Amino acid sequence: MSDQTPLSEELLVWLSAYVDGVLNEAERAEVDALVARDPQVAAELEALFALDDDIRGAFDGLLDEPAPMPDVLSSRPAPANTNRAPWRAMAAMLVLGAVLGAGGMWAVRATPEPVQIAAKRSWLGEVAEYHQIYARQTRHLVEVGADEKAHIEKWLGKEIGVAFTVPDLSPAGWTFQGARLLVAAGKPVAQLMYTDANGRVIALCALQNGSGAPADTALKQFGDVHMATWKSSAGSFAIVGETPSELEALAVIAQPLI
Repeated sequence: MSDQTPLSEELLVWLSAYVDGVLNEAERAEVDALVARDPQVAAELEALFALDDDIRGAFDGLLDEPAPMPDVLSSRPAPANTNRAPWRAMAAMLVLGAVLGAGGMWAVRATPEPVQIAAKRSWLGEVAEYHQIYARQTRHLVEVGADEKAHIEKWLGKEIGVAFTVPDLSPAGWTFQGARLLVAAGKPVAQLMYTDANGRVIALCALQNGSGAPADTALKQFGDVHMATWKSSAGSFAIVGETPSELEALAVIAQPLI
């Protein structure tokens, strides 16, 4: 990644979440590894920490100033420092305004609610919701059938920006039925559908890995839907179904094939 190439929005969200302390241990380790090998990412993270310190400093001590109590028991004038706290608050807001002016939209990214770091993982949640709908389908299980496998690989690879091969999971008892194109977290997602002899359905989903950092297999759960997820340097992948141990085993089979 060169200094002239802007960092992706997804990576900026991750860095902001790192500063906010909302990432789990594995995600923090992933960011640490990326920072260690990419000076531009390291510089961005350092700038975020500096901005966070500036904002905290702008309000440092503000809440320690006791608010004056109104004199409701007599007509005596209020103490001379009655308006001191409001002026301190105004001064702090002016400092904050200067920080925001210098930092641009970084301050917005550094706040958890507008950034919604959960959006980094929400594609999985959305895929889980899709799976609950599509797994009940029979005639309309897929958008393009398995007999057009070559077309599916070319079409979906182009749409999601990740070249891939439809993995053969038949040795594990799962037959490829076809594919769909989904949109999750605002990004195109390839969904490959498989069924077994009992009519159960699993989906192998893929989208572009914005961070570019590989990740080992991890199990996740969204309600009754389970997933085995992993990342290559190019793509983020998830096998979606019902049985965690089975999905984890399928992920091991699929990783070198896709």
